[in-house]
Amino acid sequence: MTLTELLIAMGIFPLIMIGVSQLFLKSWQNYNFVANTNTASVAANKGASDIVNVLRRVKEADNGSFPITSATSADLKVYSDIDKDGVTEKVHYYLSGTNLMVGISNPSGFPLTYPAGDSTSKIIINNVVNTGAQPLFYYYDGDNNLISSPVGAVNIVRMVKISLAIYRKEGNLNIESYASLRNLSDHDAIK
Repeated sequence: MTLTELLIAMGIFPLIMIGVSQLFLKSWQNYNFVANTNTASVAANKGASDIVNVLRRVKEADNGSFPITSATSADLKVYSDIDKDGVTEKVHYYLSGTNLMVGISNPSGFPLTYPAGDSTSKIIINNVVNTGAQPLFYYYDGDNNLISSPVGAVNIVRMVKISLAIYRKEGNLNIESYASLRNLSDHDAIK
């Protein structure tokens, strides 16, 4: 090799290394984007699925109260047998900061009464960034007409739409799901 060939080879080698480094960095950034999206999506979908499953099974409380006690854009209280133990719990979904929480209360005493607050609370979805402009819950009547929130006459609610905005640094992830309140269906009523 001549000195000229050696200098040319030494000049080309760093250019190749810069190209390989850039390719590696872009691949790593894409991997992180996909991994973050997958993690956020799986957690949010599981949380939304859990909410839908509970809402589909809403029923009259063990003390005779109507299945829905309150319904606003970011707060929902219903009665459902959430743990399938034969006892109807009061289930409360609400936002606390950026956490979607579920509060659960069991009835007690004779006659049965439910506590005013939640007996236990836990986070079901993190990084929820819904605002007043993007409500968490939407309510529909038996004809699928949207009911304005807060719902004054909870006895007309037949379906709930859950709309989650999950924060990611790459942009919010939006997940929507619908829950038909099967035990309140007008079509299943015995007349």
